[in-house]
Amino acid sequence: MTDPVPPSLDHRGSRRLGRREEIFWYLFAAVSYVSLSVYHKWLLNWIVGPLWLVATVAIGPVIIDRIRRRPTSSTDA
Repeated sequence: MTDPVPPSLDHRGSRRLGRREEIFWYLFAAVSYVSLSVYHKWLLNWIVGPLWLVATVAIGPVIIDRIRRRPTSSTDA
């Protein structure tokens, strides 16, 4: 029988974001998208906008975790 996934990890073994951290990343994605699209109008379309949001929320925390050298799996316990 396999061990159940701890509640702090998702089905892939990645760390789950807390509520405040998730809100921060969504706000960061929105503000950065609007700020950049003021100067680069080609960003304002129905494909780039959702991709920007998903990429920022999915990749941003991973990059910060790697910079902080926070373990991404629970093998060190």
